[in-house]
Amino acid sequence: MTCNLPLKRIAEYLVLGLCAVFSITCNESLPTYVFPQNVLAMNVTLVEQLSNRLARPGHQMVHLVLTGKNIFDEVFYDSASIKGTVRIWWRRKPSQYTTLYLTKKNLTNPSLIQNGKILLLPEQQFSMSVYWNVKSHDSLYLPDLMDFTYASNRRGCDYNVICADPEEFVIEVSLQIYDKIGYVSAPAREFIFVATSCKNCGAGPYCPPPPNGCG
Repeated sequence: MTCNLPLKRIAEYLVLGLCAVFSITCNESLPTYVFPQNVLAMNVTLVEQLSNRLARPGHQMVHLVLTGKNIFDEVFYDSASIKGTVRIWWRRKPSQYTTLYLTKKNLTNPSLIQNGKILLLPEQQFSMSVYWNVKSHDSLYLPDLMDFTYASNRRGCDYNVICADPEEFVIEVSLQIYDKIGYVSAPAREFIFVATSCKNCGAGPYCPPPPNGCG
């Protein structure tokens, strides 16, 4: 028995079949894009105690440079969200610490941010500069707590300047650069700090008298 369907009916069946296929396809949810986690690496690449010429005794400073690098194998481009912390604590007295807060102002190359976004090529680096006034979180000037017992026997100090025992500090960094990636930590970095003080007020180039004299 031969069944002859009108062409119109065949066309209707074809349209219904195509609609069914497209309906199934459209109902399938697309996979959610997950941002890669291993995009940035951070390191503390420079720790320098400023000389007495730049930061005299009683007003000492430490300069830090943090360096980040795109370790992803592709160009990464996303909204900038720069925030983080540098925690510095005293090895011998861990209760004495400070926390420095990072923002885009710490970038050594602010032009890296364009229209609120940062583009980093593979292996491209950026850096951030931070200064620490050697004060704790409660504004205590830490050199005042260091040991000057044998200062008179130390060599290498400037004229009229005495040096305390070297002290070890530890730096810990946590930084976010991109809005969607989260925070990246740098390996802890240790450094040695040597406190200085003046032997006599108003003597030598690094120990000028205070505004009201040496009294």
